[in-house]
Amino acid sequence: MNKINRVILCIIDDLRAEHFFDFIERGFLPNFKKMMENGIFSKNCITDFPSVTLPTQPTINTGTYTGDYRKENCHGIPAYNWMGRDLTPPILRDYGANDMQAYKMNEDLGNNCRTLLEMVGNGNTASITQFCCRGADYLFPKSKIKLAFYYLLLNHAPNIRYKMAKVNTVVVELLLRTFKKPKKYFENNEPPIGSFLWFMTSDILMHWYGYDSKLYKVNLLHIDRCIGKLLDGLDELGYLDETAIAITSDHGNYKAGKVGELGSFFDKNGFKPYDPHKNLNGNIDLAEFGGIGLFNFKGKEKLTGNNKYEWAHPTMKEMENFGPKRVNLFDKLFKIDGTQLMYYQNDGNDYKKGTISLKRKDKITGKIITGSIEYTGNGTEYRTKYISDESENDIFGFLGDEKASKLVNGKFHSTQEWMEGTYHLNFPIYPDLIPRHFKNPRSSDIITSTCGDVLFNIGHNKKKNENLFSHDIGLRKSVIVPLIIGGSAEIPKLEITYCATVDIVPTLLKTIGKTPHKSVVGKSLV
Repeated sequence: MNKINRVILCIIDDLRAEHFFDFIERGFLPNFKKMMENGIFSKNCITDFPSVTLPTQPTINTGTYTGDYRKENCHGIPAYNWMGRDLTPPILRDYGANDMQAYKMNEDLGNNCRTLLEMVGNGNTASITQFCCRGADYLFPKSKIKLAFYYLLLNHAPNIRYKMAKVNTVVVELLLRTFKKPKKYFENNEPPIGSFLWFMTSDILMHWYGYDSKLYKVNLLHIDRCIGKLLDGLDELGYLDETAIAITSDHGNYKAGKVGELGSFFDKNGFKPYDPHKNLNGNIDLAEFGGIGLFNFKGKEKLTGNNKYEWAHPTMKEMENFGPKRVNLFDKLFKIDGTQLMYYQNDGNDYKKGTISLKRKDKITGKIITGSIEYTGNGTEYRTKYISDESENDIFGFLGDEKASKLVNGKFHSTQEWMEGTYHLNFPIYPDLIPRHFKNPRSSDIITSTCGDVLFNIGHNKKKNENLFSHDIGLRKSVIVPLIIGGSAEIPKLEITYCATVDIVPTLLKTIGKTPHKSVVGKSLV
């Protein structure tokens, strides 16, 4: 592969693998089909936990997962919405367009990881509409004003089909311009050796209209046409055969059974929502609650050196007797409509070892099944042990599968072992992924899941919409995404039975003869 010296990583937001490859097989996506037939592809590429835009896109772009970004080689973004407890008062991060915090993403990654653009070596780099892009020499949109106009185009143009097509076209045209006239965008006349592309329109349409809507499907066909323009444009300029192009998605999608309401849940339990602008005396931050709920609770003040943290993570005893009404959070949160799963970390955990408690509520009998995940080590030494407290039933249903059940054996296993044993099931590699979230000091205290039966659409305590379509749960339809790596004729024709999104960065680097940063946990697929 010595001819390849450029890479492009393209994320099509909110694309379920089974839908994508079904469209290819039916002949609707000819350009993607051509790339698939002449390159590497996988129908079982596993994304991160939770399966929302963040942390999944930082994971794709860095080739590593989240964790204790202060001490480990990993990235620091645990979720789309999170609480920063190491400040007084704590901050609430929301990467949505309204708060314009997307540009803080690169800082939030931390210093112990690198993006693909930082790993490709000396040369120009570009990022089109992708904000997790540290290392980009050219970024669009590069200012908050341009970002505001960009979202204005999406939200207020009169013809939705036209405006989505326009945005898709802009993504490809801008990248091709950096190849046609690099001097206009860089300090020299060399085209970019590393580029990020993000097609966000598919996510917008999925949430508004659903993955089964005509608008969502037509938009995917248009993205295929845009990729065709990219391939043709690179070919005309003489760069296609020296470029490896990865196509993937950050997460899949699902339709919930209904939109739920929390009603007086906060008041009757003595919960006061925290707001850094309006209410500093709150004791709860419900950072996110779609199908998965990320709950932050105020523990006792913690002194660390010269700092005083007002919002320390509460102990298990504090969560069993929380707030002015002495609520047992582990019991109370299970009473929220549709809640089936619960995860929380035990006392005394650190980035090298610890235990995560797991609970599952049977939808019919109401019986609570318990289990746990133990983790040890970090980096390449990281291993996890999944323990079921019942001999015939477990949290994730692994005991009912011949391959997965062999991993529920009281021993620690690697990420690769979990991938091989669970890629074909719901909750693939979850015993590996869940502790990584809790190792991050920005993690939530308790995570719940409705498994998609009920959707709440809450961000930092506030209801955002009534949409039924989302993508955060651990079922296959939400966590299995497509992967195609094509472009150059030097790329081998190869189907990969299973892989993870962290494998994309090391694979692209392998094609151009570069060595991944020490934080990369994925493996090259070639």
